[in-house]
Amino acid sequence: MSSIQRNILGNGLHVVVLEDHTTPLAACNVAYNVGSRDEHPDHTGFAHLMEHFMFTGSANVPDFDKALQKVGAINNAYTSQDLTNYNILLPANNLETAFWVESDRMLQLAFRQESLDIQKQVVIEEFKESYLNRPYGDVIMLFNPMVYHEHPYQWLPIGKCTEHIAEADMAMIRDFHHRFYHPANAALIVAGDVCAEEVFALADKWFGDIPTGPAKECHYPQEPTQREARHLVVERDVPSDLLLKGFRMCDRLHPDFYAYDLLSDLLGTGKSSYLYQTFVTERRLFTDISAAVTGTADEGVFQISGRPIEGISIEEADAALEDYLFDFHFDNHLPHDLQKVQNAAESILLYNEIKIDDRATNLAVWETLDCFERFLNERQRYFDVTEDQMQRISASLFAEERCCTLLYKGR
Repeated sequence: MSSIQRNILGNGLHVVVLEDHTTPLAACNVAYNVGSRDEHPDHTGFAHLMEHFMFTGSANVPDFDKALQKVGAINNAYTSQDLTNYNILLPANNLETAFWVESDRMLQLAFRQESLDIQKQVVIEEFKESYLNRPYGDVIMLFNPMVYHEHPYQWLPIGKCTEHIAEADMAMIRDFHHRFYHPANAALIVAGDVCAEEVFALADKWFGDIPTGPAKECHYPQEPTQREARHLVVERDVPSDLLLKGFRMCDRLHPDFYAYDLLSDLLGTGKSSYLYQTFVTERRLFTDISAAVTGTADEGVFQISGRPIEGISIEEADAALEDYLFDFHFDNHLPHDLQKVQNAAESILLYNEIKIDDRATNLAVWETLDCFERFLNERQRYFDVTEDQMQRISASLFAEERCCTLLYKGR
């Protein structure tokens, strides 16, 4: 890993610089510690709407895309349940343009009613196209409220419903921006052909005078212990049935996260995984089956999804899968299998370090959720997972009373 340094400005902005002189490019990320978990239950989708609105211009930059295109830059953004990240990739000698753009929309976003009306309609159309009118588009929207009864992870960044976006007014948007889009709630990450001291000086020049904002309150409702299985059955116009099961697990910063992640790989990543071999290759109950973890800042979900093969009812497939999970135990192949998925995890992490913009994004996520130093030790944490740890988490995870099941039927 190349040299990485941090400086914290007087207004609270975290500035992290990764020097890598093997590329002529620089990646500039501004990550805000705000996601859909920070929204009011009656006003959801605001973090995602704000992501769109932040591209509509500021006092001195009326057109962000045009300003960045002039210096050969490309830019994008995304909103998750935990954070919002704006990213710019450009020639390193034009880095100051990125600072100008990002600082101006942090300090002087143009709150134009016409822009808000346009972006509200854009987000509503995205909601309809991606979640309401697309086959299987509402699966997670149905599933998450089963898993989370109290925590705001029960809704996605797109929001609960289009009405919440339609009802957003300028006063709400101004208040949301004031509470979350300020230096003390942000991290500025620069990676590439740069000098750390020069970047720190530029950061102070462009961001140092921006007033800090209110301290973020991170008191999210905690989920009570789940004590009985939860089920939901829906019918939709889809070509085949879909089964989705979930079990609440630890948060992304917990030491056991890496074991859960490796367990999901062992069970449901690729054709050599346990679930694929058992239910697709041998028993021929599913056409496909996979497992994954959500990896959120608060308690996440261990998910298993699959599509029953033609002629097998979704109820029969679900019963077979439950029998397998509730009686799951590792055999004597665990040492070899664990080593295999650890090597695969290392390969993915190394691949994600190839491009400078991916490295900047990873640093931005970690600096926002905790600190970038955790990112530096990711590979070792996977190799630190032991066989005993895998046995322990699998024994406690797959309990009937902890299970949430969505039977998504075609009609």
